[in-house]
Amino acid sequence: MSQQAQFREIEVMPRRLMSDKKAKDLAAIIRDTEGVEEVLTHGPRFSGGGRLTGRFIIVVKTGFAPEDVIAKLKPVCDQTMPYGYDVRVGQFTKPRPTVKDYLRGLER
Repeated sequence: MSQQAQFREIEVMPRRLMSDKKAKDLAAIIRDTEGVEEVLTHGPRFSGGGRLTGRFIIVVKTGFAPEDVIAKLKPVCDQTMPYGYDVRVGQFTKPRPTVKDYLRGLER
């Protein structure tokens, strides 16, 4: 088993920040892709309520290879982000709660 096979998350980082509407549209398309369990978006928020997206984390369903999901997402990403993007496979979210999460009451 390759080292990448144990990871179930894909990070897609556009080379430019995306508008909230464009990011929501892309996230909806990604969610509908076979093998995708969840899509998380990250980016700065502004005082006026606006938001830009600079990173997508895609959780792959058990039984699907991240490489297969990337192959399905590549045409959509190429069309949506003509300025380029970077893709990595790895662990990008916390696998379990931290002590700080318990102290804040975020985890029970």
